Amino acid sequence: MKSILVFFAALFFAISAAAQTNFTKADSFALNFKGKYTDIADLAKQLTAPFTTEAEKARVLFVWVADNIRYDVEKFENPPRTQVSAKTREELERKKKEAQEAELRSSFKSKKGVCEDYSSIYKAMCEAVGLACEVVRGDAREFYKPYQAAHNNPHAWNAVKIDGQWQLLDATWAAGYVRNRKFTRRLELGHFMTPPLWFVQRHLPDDLKWELLDQPIDSKRFPTLPLINYGQSDYPLLDFSQELEKLPDGRVQARFLFSTTPKVFLVVNSQSKNPIEFEQKEEGAFTIFQFTPRGRGDVTIYMGEAMGDKMEWLARYDIR
Repeated sequence: MKSILVFFAALFFAISAAAQTNFTKADSFALNFKGKYTDIADLAKQLTAPFTTEAEKARVLFVWVADNIRYDVEKFENPPRTQVSAKTREELERKKKEAQEAELRSSFKSKKGVCEDYSSIYKAMCEAVGLACEVVRGDAREFYKPYQAAHNNPHAWNAVKIDGQWQLLDATWAAGYVRNRKFTRRLELGHFMTPPLWFVQRHLPDDLKWELLDQPIDSKRFPTLPLINYGQSDYPLLDFSQELEKLPDGRVQARFLFSTTPKVFLVVNSQSKNPIEFEQKEEGAFTIFQFTPRGRGDVTIYMGEAMGDKMEWLARYDIR
């Protein structure tokens, strides 16, 4: 285990750039926008017209995409097969580009798509208003399959340049979730301008430069990283332990800094689903959990307003 002291010294009080910016006006404008538009570029210009900063422009576009595009489960399960033939390489590239643009217009018109569509629509909107943006492709980790091998769950997201710095976001996951082949809308704004060290827990880009880390995480380490539910909006996170800290008495502890602290928590062994006794304490603004790891596999912390089925996962740590 790398020195937890180094981590806390460098990152313990780090708060994401998004958390430091007040996006109330941008969020409200995106969620209540009723204007008429002719195409992606026209919509992007109308959405960003009231704002002057690049952060607000990137945010209002992000919220509109996440709130208006529905995840297309059928398309995910039965992806369209587009065959392009050409006599020259130049002709092939032109036809491929035309096919991609047609797919983009189709998804935008129907307001349905998969991750590639969400990220392509967002990129097109950003470029229409002068924001540099890239579609980043790679693999993703889901909460229910946290340790699956890399290159086993293709995904696409975005990097957008704000005030000269690249920022990471995932409009697909911000839109909601799929359970039992059904998409449920749920706006999760923690997926915007996510700190790279948080984002890499669940996103492994094909080109590691898009991790935006000085020391990129490779495909071997990626499946073993902890999972933190930084995207959820009910109890926004400002900071958390990247790994469990070992205590002298054999217990371990994890720290979390919330904007709004949940009322109840539950700690369980993910393999047996049995509750684990834990001590909850406050240290400054941080909520701390201390417990004795039990068994093998991993441990999951749940949170909510009351005990029951509606509790949401907060964190999953590997204890092997």
